[in-house]
Amino acid sequence: MEWKSVKVPSGSKLFKAHNFTFMSKGHSWHLEVDEFSDGTFSGHGEHSTDRNSFVESVSGKSLSDCLTALIERVQSRNP
Repeated sequence: MEWKSVKVPSGSKLFKAHNFTFMSKGHSWHLEVDEFSDGTFSGHGEHSTDRNSFVESVSGKSLSDCLTALIERVQSRNP
């Protein structure tokens, strides 16, 4: 099924969520990159055990761009 061709009601959006777990230096992070039917991507994340610790949203032209940016943001927190 080509999900990008599904018709949705006016005012609504359909997107595909890509979920990842990133582990670094004893910490794990839940990362999500949302893929929109218009070809845009946005991502965000949070620490797996501390819901108050989150990764600021990013956007990019691909899943890889967003995932790379999220990982870089996590790495900058845990030098």
